[in-house]
Amino acid sequence: MAQADSNNSITTPVDTTRRRFLSVAAGAIAATAITTSTAAPAIDPIFDLIDAHRKAHAAHMASLELQNRFERRYGAGQGSWVSTKPCHDENDAFEALIAAPTTTLPSLVAKLDYMEELSSEFETEWMIEDRADAGDLVRSFAASVKHILVQS
Repeated sequence: MAQADSNNSITTPVDTTRRRFLSVAAGAIAATAITTSTAAPAIDPIFDLIDAHRKAHAAHMASLELQNRFERRYGAGQGSWVSTKPCHDENDAFEALIAAPTTTLPSLVAKLDYMEELSSEFETEWMIEDRADAGDLVRSFAASVKHILVQS
């Protein structure tokens, strides 16, 4: 999977097929959740992975602001080192989130919701549209469904 960088462009057309899949899947899972038992969900690591990605993304965005200030003061191209580690940290958090299967229905809905949130925001849609590996997504969702079916 390609590494993220601070120069991503939003000029690529949006792949509505993946976005539609995520929307339909989230709706179907939410409908299923309403009709299934309301037992308290087990703790699922996906919530920590979502939180870790949110924090890594915020740190990356802050580093880009610092990089911009640095480059305004010292010249273009002189501050890319400022955002390198935060960029890689965010990429690692994103890859962990994408590859991780969920173990409960609420966590599967949370993962789908977060991915839909990323794909609908101006600054983050490229993560889902351009960077999310379809194979990793399919494997993680297949494993998630298996986990949930075993619990049923």
